[in-house]
Amino acid sequence: MTKLTRQVFDIPADIMLDVCSLICEHELEHTIMEVDEDEDTISLELQYSKQDRKVIHKIEDMIADNSDEEGDDDEEDDDDKDE
Repeated sequence: MTKLTRQVFDIPADIMLDVCSLICEHELEHTIMEVDEDEDTISLELQYSKQDRKVIHKIEDMIADNSDEEGDDDEEDDDDKDE
């Protein structure tokens, strides 16, 4: 019997299509848990096995990269306020 791990991810709308492509490509079980219109994110619960860890790490990296980019945008907005 394969042990499945469940984990909830907050997926930014900007990368949702890319994440969904990975989920479909690897046939991961998933459930939409919540839609946060204020934060512009969708919370997904993913069920995955040990063999799917590479895909999960890729999704985590995509979320982290997107967060870094948003942080850069916020800093640019702060610079505009200084002027």
